[in-house]
Amino acid sequence: MKTASKAVIFGDSIMRGVYWHEESASYKIWNNAHYIDGLAERLALEIVNRSQVGCTVERGEAMIDKALDAGLDCQTVFLEYGGNDSDFDWAAVAAAPSRQHQAKTPLPQFRQSYLRIIEKLRRRGIRPVLMALPPIDGQRYFQWFAQGLDGEALRSWLGDLDIIYRHQEAYSLEVERIAASAGCPVVDLRQPLLLRHDLPRLLGLDGIHPSPEGYRLIWQEIEKFCFDFYRA
Repeated sequence: MKTASKAVIFGDSIMRGVYWHEESASYKIWNNAHYIDGLAERLALEIVNRSQVGCTVERGEAMIDKALDAGLDCQTVFLEYGGNDSDFDWAAVAAAPSRQHQAKTPLPQFRQSYLRIIEKLRRRGIRPVLMALPPIDGQRYFQWFAQGLDGEALRSWLGDLDIIYRHQEAYSLEVERIAASAGCPVVDLRQPLLLRHDLPRLLGLDGIHPSPEGYRLIWQEIEKFCFDFYRA
């Protein structure tokens, strides 16, 4: 077993466990403590979750810089970024559909920031582990973010609603490319959901956050990865 006593998670709302609760019509936090605590106990591993809702990789880099300056003490850092990076300012798009619009973090900047994080962690003797992104439902997400905006303007700019799914997928693929080029392990949170026949049930009404059932599957994958990773 690898001698690793502490792992820290840096990510966004997915690792925080945000989901849309339809009955209350509000966002809630899915209680992933059951999986985290159980996994930590079985592996004799302390797990600290520093994920923040809405976090992009550049914001994550700033958080990690601050943590390193404060003496971040762990052996492994799990990184989960890309969902917010791949998103757009949809109100700005709807207001000016004839203009060019960039994602919150364009892919070249996304890659550069991710690689800087990896290098900074390694310089401190911390092993980075990357996470591929869970899939989204682009059609459902469009219906979600287009509320109150000019839907026709958004459609004219997008051209094809399926581009929403493909664009987010490009960021997940980029995470895998970064991991391959940097020699980092990857937790695949995408393929296990894509192979499910009940994928719509595993995603919430907003199309971008998993449902509680989706989160259970995600944490089962994280658990399987950790048992292989720490017991190899």
